[in-house]
Formats: sequence, C-alpha cells, structure tokens
Amino acid sequence: MKPNDPSHEEQICAMFDSFIKTVSRNFVRNLRREAALRNKHYVDMPVESFGDYLTVEESDPFDTLVLYVDGHSCVVEDETFYNALLSLPRDQQKVLLLDFWQDMNNREIAEYMGISTRTVYNLRQRAYRAIRKYYEKEYISQRNQHQPD
Repeated sequence: MKPNDPSHEEQICAMFDSFIKTVSRNFVRNLRREAALRNKHYVDMPVESFGDYLTVEESDPFDTLVLYVDGHSCVVEDETFYNALLSLPRDQQKVLLLDFWQDMNNREIAEYMGISTRTVYNLRQRAYRAIRKYYEKEYISQRNQHQPD
C-alpha cells in the first residue's frame, strides 16, 4: 500500500457510501416513476411528449460512484460500468483507471506500476474482454428478467 492510498477502512466506507447512495437514488427514482404513472394517463398525453417523457435525465447528487487508485479518486457515473470495473483484478482495474482518469500513456503506467509496457497492453486487453463479458452477462440477465414466463 502506498502512502497516498486510502486505508482499507476508508475504502470500505467509500464503497458502503456508494452502495447507500445507489440504493437511495433507485428508491427515489422508483417513487417518482410510480407517482408519475399514477398521475399521468398516457391517453391524455400528446404523442410528441412521449419522447420527452422517456428521455428525461434525472439529476441526483447520488449518481456518482467512486473508485480509488493510489490515492486518486475516480468518479464513475454508470452503475453497470462501476460494477464491471469492480469485477476486474486489481492490476487490470489500475491500468484502466490510470489510463482514463489520470491520462497516463502505456510507458508512464509501466514505470508507475513497475511492469513492462507489453504487460500494460496485455492487462488492458484482458480488462476490455472482461468488461465486454460482464456487459453481455448483464444484458442477458436483464433480458431474461423482462421476458414473460
């Protein structure tokens, strides 16, 4: 553990905080949707407003999830992507976070982590494959939940 890394307890607290925010955000969204369904009759709505109703982006302060890499916080706004990143081994996670959030190139990441640039490349490719599989699994899971029995 490097000196700038948050302690294990701080990481657990941050993960718990993110979880609570996610649960709270989803609960509030569900309440809003139920209220909107109770108060809106779709037959009374003009056809032009359907698109607006479906694409309204709710802005909540709870829409951010945080990952830490060597003392740097990396804010992720998509819950599925956040969970996909959490499912990665720490080295793969670290390569992606250093690349995308700290804007480091392969050489800088290799020097920082004490590995070769080829290893950085391989870790990134494995991470991409793992994230792709995670999304495929998530898509299949969601599709199966929405299919009638």
